[in-house]
Amino acid sequence: MRIFDRTMGLLERTMDLRASRHRVISANIANEETPGYRPKEYRFLEALGAATRGQDGAPIRVTHALHIGPRGDAVGRVVGKTETMATNDMGLDQNSVNLDMELAKLSDNALNFNTAVSVISIRFRQLLAAVRDAR
Repeated sequence: MRIFDRTMGLLERTMDLRASRHRVISANIANEETPGYRPKEYRFLEALGAATRGQDGAPIRVTHALHIGPRGDAVGRVVGKTETMATNDMGLDQNSVNLDMELAKLSDNALNFNTAVSVISIRFRQLLAAVRDAR
């Protein structure tokens, strides 16, 4: 019997990936005035969604009941990738950071991170209540 279910692993990985995205967005904001800087985006949602559906790349076939299935630990192996964003909106200094857009992304990312933290907090409180009731 496992104390932590698959949801806890998914929330943990989501928070790790959101923290990485936060660092990339913060770097974009910090370089708003840097000549020639191109903003970057940290993409992970597609890979995370595919992993939760059991579509993490190569097809896996289970040949024994004790083998880890296609879903296995795919969520734990999800990594994001940092891409330079293409944009047509460049200033005279060839910097294409849109501060309003980056702040909106930062706010959205923080909201999603805090939601995951709240859900994990609720799960831990439920586990603590179960332990207290068992006494």
